[in-house]
Amino acid sequence: MKYTLQRELLEAYYSDPEAHDASGREENEAIENSELSYHGQPVKMLYLPKAFTEDGLAIVRSAGETMWQILVKVMRRYIECPEYRVLFGFSEELEELILNLPGYDCLLPLCRLDIFWNEKSGDFAFCEFNADGASAMNENRVMGQLFARSKICRNLKDTYEIEEFELFDSWVRTFLAICRQDPRLNIRLRDVTREKSIQENIFGQPEDVISSEGYDPASLPNVAIVDFLENAINLNEFDRFVQAFRRAGCQARIAEIRDLSYDGEKLYTGDGMRVDAIYRRAVTSDIMDHREAIGDFISAVRDKKVTLVGDFATQIVHDKILFRILHQEETMSFLTAEENLFIMRHVPFTAILGPIHANRDDIRRRFKEWIIKPEDSYGAEGIFYSGNMKQEDWEKTLDACCGQGYIIQEYIEPYRTLNADYSKTSYEGNEYQEQALGQKSPYIHSFANMTGLYLYGGRLAGIYSRLSPVNIISVEGDEHEMVSVLVRPREKEK
Repeated sequence: MKYTLQRELLEAYYSDPEAHDASGREENEAIENSELSYHGQPVKMLYLPKAFTEDGLAIVRSAGETMWQILVKVMRRYIECPEYRVLFGFSEELEELILNLPGYDCLLPLCRLDIFWNEKSGDFAFCEFNADGASAMNENRVMGQLFARSKICRNLKDTYEIEEFELFDSWVRTFLAICRQDPRLNIRLRDVTREKSIQENIFGQPEDVISSEGYDPASLPNVAIVDFLENAINLNEFDRFVQAFRRAGCQARIAEIRDLSYDGEKLYTGDGMRVDAIYRRAVTSDIMDHREAIGDFISAVRDKKVTLVGDFATQIVHDKILFRILHQEETMSFLTAEENLFIMRHVPFTAILGPIHANRDDIRRRFKEWIIKPEDSYGAEGIFYSGNMKQEDWEKTLDACCGQGYIIQEYIEPYRTLNADYSKTSYEGNEYQEQALGQKSPYIHSFANMTGLYLYGGRLAGIYSRLSPVNIISVEGDEHEMVSVLVRPREKEK
């Protein structure tokens, strides 16, 4: 069974490498001058797409949607069971915010679940869960536009229909469907006769969410996209979401969270727009670190004078200690046998890095490889991989991180694929390039793959493909990206 078109794409490249190289260099120049950047550095886009077959998409869809259901069960258990909350170790203030539930039912409106996916076998392992701060939706949009002009896309269209993943208008439809559950907002439909059927079918099913034309425009909320703007990776993405909300008929703004003001009844942006609903991009760790500076925002949320999507309960998912908690008896006891088997197969062993594990012989002496991560961080910062270190350096890192808010996790070997890279990346001395030896093009290199699954309201909405010439996929690991598309064979003309 074929899950991606990796082999066919490589064969297409080698059918006319000079023409593809010219197309790839043109694409690379365009991406370097595009709106995509990460802290001021342009995204590095690889030439060949991640082209999912319907069978491949079915595997990752099932992976993401099954895990979403498990995560929501965990969140509900946290809310309902004080004994279970103890496992997470959250502060009293954060726990209070988590338990201050919103006026809608969906506990996990948006997330990106990152997996290591073996495109040959179909097997996968989860790497990280990202909630409201999940980003990079704009990457696929821009890369898709550039890909559509490439020679490799023209080749692919000869035999396949190509479908891209749309992540902006689809999120707005899901956002409004969730907000409509909050009676405080009183979002109304144009055709009241459809009310019953829509209520029965809308929730958690983005493909069934009514279009913006189905709402009474006078009842639509004013929406603020809120973050600590100096931490925002790329404000162009926020602006794309603003445009999507405006297309749906909402007033919308990007808002600095510290500039929000609250009069006891209404919340306002710095420029005076009343805020009815918030799309939260500010991650919880930043909010807790700066809570003295954002008292108006927190007060409005506590008083339920604004609809917060997603709510603070999503921190239950974002905290990396959840990987350990998923394997504990306290969690296994309320999951089904199938869900527990899913976790055993697809969630790597994880533990808090304290003295017991820092001194465990198999960890210290590296009988297998390990990853050290901060318990609560984002952007793949502060990650240490035992395979990149000498023994002495690994032991020093274990000792330095022990008891300092880190986890230790079983290392999962990423699946590697070949791709054409026209960026300025240096491959000199790269020990991971064995797969690329013997290739007849100087542009073809080997990359470790990570597949990010965007879920809107519990349903797969899109895919974010990240890669690295080494085995740690992060900005520090020279992260690259590629457009993700779904392909279907064209019907042969009779």
